[in-house]
Amino acid sequence: MHHRRGVLAAGAFLVGLFGIYLWLSMLAGPWRLASGLLDARTHLNKAEKALTRGSMKTARYETLAAGAAAGRARGGLRSSGPLMDLAGSLPKIGPTIDEIDHLVTAAELSADAAKGTLTIAETALRGKNKLIEADPNDPKGGARIRLERIEEIAATVADIRTTIENVGRELEAVDLSGLPRRIKKSVEDGIERARKTDETLADAQAGFDILPAVLGANEPRTYLIAMQNSAEQRGTGGSILQFAPLKIVDGAPSLPRGKKASLSVYNVDVNREIIDIPIPEDAWYLREIPDARRFGNANWSPDWPFSAQLLLDYARAAEPNFPDIDGVIAVDPLMLQKLMPGIGRFVTNYGNVISESKAAHFLLNKAYASFPVTSIRRAVLRHVVERFYDGMIKPRHPTELVQGIGDSLATKHMQIWMRDPREQAFIERMEWDGALREAPGDDYLFVVEQNAGGNKLDFFQEQVHALDVSFDGDDAVNKVTVEVTNGTFLPQPRYVMGDSGGHDLARPALTRPMMNVYVPDSAELLGAQVEGTRVTLDSGAAAWTGDTPIPQFEMDKRVWPIALEILPGEKHSVAYDYRVPGVVRTDGDRRVYRLVVQHQPKVRPEQLIVRIHLPEGARDVRAPGWRRDGDTLVLDRVQLRDLELEVSWQL
Repeated sequence: MHHRRGVLAAGAFLVGLFGIYLWLSMLAGPWRLASGLLDARTHLNKAEKALTRGSMKTARYETLAAGAAAGRARGGLRSSGPLMDLAGSLPKIGPTIDEIDHLVTAAELSADAAKGTLTIAETALRGKNKLIEADPNDPKGGARIRLERIEEIAATVADIRTTIENVGRELEAVDLSGLPRRIKKSVEDGIERARKTDETLADAQAGFDILPAVLGANEPRTYLIAMQNSAEQRGTGGSILQFAPLKIVDGAPSLPRGKKASLSVYNVDVNREIIDIPIPEDAWYLREIPDARRFGNANWSPDWPFSAQLLLDYARAAEPNFPDIDGVIAVDPLMLQKLMPGIGRFVTNYGNVISESKAAHFLLNKAYASFPVTSIRRAVLRHVVERFYDGMIKPRHPTELVQGIGDSLATKHMQIWMRDPREQAFIERMEWDGALREAPGDDYLFVVEQNAGGNKLDFFQEQVHALDVSFDGDDAVNKVTVEVTNGTFLPQPRYVMGDSGGHDLARPALTRPMMNVYVPDSAELLGAQVEGTRVTLDSGAAAWTGDTPIPQFEMDKRVWPIALEILPGEKHSVAYDYRVPGVVRTDGDRRVYRLVVQHQPKVRPEQLIVRIHLPEGARDVRAPGWRRDGDTLVLDRVQLRDLELEVSWQL
């Protein structure tokens, strides 16, 4: 009897222990096992966050601590003895005990994967075995990327991916049927996270496959770096005023020096001469606006691959000796700003300090006031761009530079087109190409501005894009409102104002944005309203018939153009009512609506407001990230990236 009471007491103790560490923390087993698994998970999460921030010291500590915690869990499992056997006999705990080995193995494998990731992060950009080193063949201190290290890192990535695949297998082997709900959900979340991590590593492997060729391992490569001026908006982000050829041979990049380091587009566009070449079907801007038919002004389409190839076509037509180009990379002053922590602050040849907080303002506005003499200003700006390009290939702080490049690609302040189809396929896979999204079967919105005023006033401009969505059966019935505010204050330098006046207080400083609303090709315009001054451009572009715009078409999108004239401090707007048929689909017992909203890189990103008015009787609404106001879902944010939004409901 005494022995039986002892067994019952031990069982009661275990039930209490498992009630704390199993039900609340999805873990099972004695103290070392439970705390080991708990700590391993905590340390791995902290290590991931530290690596994302670039905090290597913290990441190393948390990764090693995760490995130690996983080892402690394994030791606890091995030494459990009779206590674990007793726990396994309890009906509420036994099914979980049977699955612990899978959980411990998954924790050990996760710690191994974290160590591999840490090794790459610590050695790729720093230390004796770093990826970038001084070029021994360049006496001027150039840098080169070690192609052999790329192969080594690629092998490590492959090993990490195999480890993550094994993590997924261990979690998928867990029998969920007898587990408590919280543990079951955590295992399911772990499986999904392993799947997403595997997808990321698959992207990395694909990138390493093409990287040696991109870096000139097989043959020399030449890429055109096109610097866009964000204060004079174009479809891809800004007018192209400067460019430079970047050559890479066996991992060693080089740029021209001196006055040829950054060339003006007017070295090609002599006297802004319009070039006559066959105009592609989708190039409606070129048909409507003659000044777009030249090298430096061919990027009116917001689709960078399309614009980049047009740019090269015009360059070759204007200059037969224009070099063969393997890819075109668009950058802008906002990218320079994002890369400054990696490049490091520097001083121009006229004593101007260029830092993260000052870079964009100097390039887009201050330089025009500080250097009114054109030749001096161009020399200063050329020097800034040259230091920027040098800093990209010889960074002071490589980790910060890589983070800045990643942010620039995600926000379209850097966009890439590659001539090689396989390489371009990877760029598209990563969504680094800045292309128009196809979005088949989905609703779609992209508001694109073109500066049609011959000035640099987009530095001061602000925009709000608001979309209201209601439903009629399978159709979306929408209203999009585009508000543009001219925030220019006077006086401004002559080269900022361009052709728009405002050189002194006696002349108006008109901004003339051409606002183009891209929607699905199937969209049916129901009506349009304008608050402000609408104009037709001198070329005849942005014309309306009565109260509605003459539509244009580009890559399976319908485009409604309008040109406005706005005085300083004023806000003008245009609104379109339209129907998009068949964009609400049925998935099982749920109704699903998806919306793709693309954004244009700007000095001042637009404010995006989306309001979805749910149909009457909608229930069990799923809308993560949205705010609900009665029967309306609201999304209100500064739009820095392209968005794919989905909501669903039952009726």
